[in-house]
Amino acid sequence: MPDTKTREPYVRLATTSEFNEFIDTAQRAFIADPVYNYFGNVKKFLDLEKDLKPCKPRRAMIAFLTKACHIIGGRITVVVEKKEGSEEERILSGCLWLPPHKRLEAWMVPTIVRAGILPVLKGWGMTGFRRIVFGYQSAAEKKMKDVFKAANSKASPEESWYLALAFTAPEAQGKGFVSLLIREHIALTPNAILTLEATSKKSRDIYAHLGFEATGFGKGKVDARGINAKKEEAVGVEVWAMAKTLAM
Repeated sequence: MPDTKTREPYVRLATTSEFNEFIDTAQRAFIADPVYNYFGNVKKFLDLEKDLKPCKPRRAMIAFLTKACHIIGGRITVVVEKKEGSEEERILSGCLWLPPHKRLEAWMVPTIVRAGILPVLKGWGMTGFRRIVFGYQSAAEKKMKDVFKAANSKASPEESWYLALAFTAPEAQGKGFVSLLIREHIALTPNAILTLEATSKKSRDIYAHLGFEATGFGKGKVDARGINAKKEEAVGVEVWAMAKTLAM
């Protein structure tokens, strides 16, 4: 009988053959994420097994970010668990890092089409497009500039490594894997500026050592969970723009 003793999880670059597993694991991690709920214009929390149709564009969005990161030369890192006596590994956690001066913009039509934006637009429609570009992206970019200005930084957000996505499989959460991934990137780029947006209080607390400010958006449309709401319940989703190593 083979030895099934588990080795310590470790960080490495993801391979293209692992992208589907990476995307599926991120989908499970983000199934209740407030910002993704906001993008998807959902009326309730989604269930991966029951809500197949509304879950499809959410997975497409994660797939788009993953493929786009790969196309523009970003870093896709994972924490994997490997069993002794076997070469099989499973992804426990992952990150998408966009390099300085390499961002996804609406005018980059060939790139975003190649990365798979069309299934996202088909699934979420113009409401989703407006919420991503005008509701989220523009607000997050403005707040990030405020963070740099408040720090009296001579640099700009475009000069940073941008963490476009970070996740941990639900069954592996609470073990510090995202922190492990970030520490790996910091060790690789010790003098670089790192930026991100935290989309929940839990993730904000993980990134608290980076420094943060809050950005609220979606007021009048969704509640704090990103679910469609009206009147006093429509308090909006809160996002925290965060940056590390601004004194440059």
